[in-house]
Amino acid sequence: MNHTKQSTGACHATIFATAFPAPGKEQLWELAIGDLIRASSTFPGHQGTTILHPESADQPHYRVITRFDTMENMRRWYHSSERQERVEKLSPFEQQPAEIQQLTGFEPWFTPPDDSSVSFDAPPKYKMFVVVWIAVYAAVLPMISVLKPAFASIPPLLSSAMLAAISVATMTWIILPLLTWVFRAWLYPKPS
Repeated sequence: MNHTKQSTGACHATIFATAFPAPGKEQLWELAIGDLIRASSTFPGHQGTTILHPESADQPHYRVITRFDTMENMRRWYHSSERQERVEKLSPFEQQPAEIQQLTGFEPWFTPPDDSSVSFDAPPKYKMFVVVWIAVYAAVLPMISVLKPAFASIPPLLSSAMLAAISVATMTWIILPLLTWVFRAWLYPKPS
């Protein structure tokens, strides 16, 4: 799988692949991707893989989302010979190489619920915007009103950096997980 775009980070890391099975070879591709997923699950820090099936005949691509606990563990899997062998087995069943992004930060929160019996589409960007906006609003305003007076004796640039770090940590580990759970039915409505 090729076309890597990468963003760095220290916590949860996700490989987001958009895959293009060749027409008529989807079942063979699904068998090969199943083998790749089983191999990834044996690596340290693996936290699950989700496959989003094509949204329509006009968009026949799949999305494969693999989560790891750290960037280091994700890279260990991504650069492994085990992964490379299985990616090579996928090639005969692909219309074109997969497009891969390595994500950290907010993107991994927008992965579907773990329900293997249901296929979920990725939420639209406006829904992700609303959830992140609420998270920013809920994290930044209380931090400024509660903590800024306590940081009054610290130089402004340093106090701003500390407030930003606390706000981002609160959003990443507390508010975004809570909001994606609260809004899960809206973000990932079950197909009718």
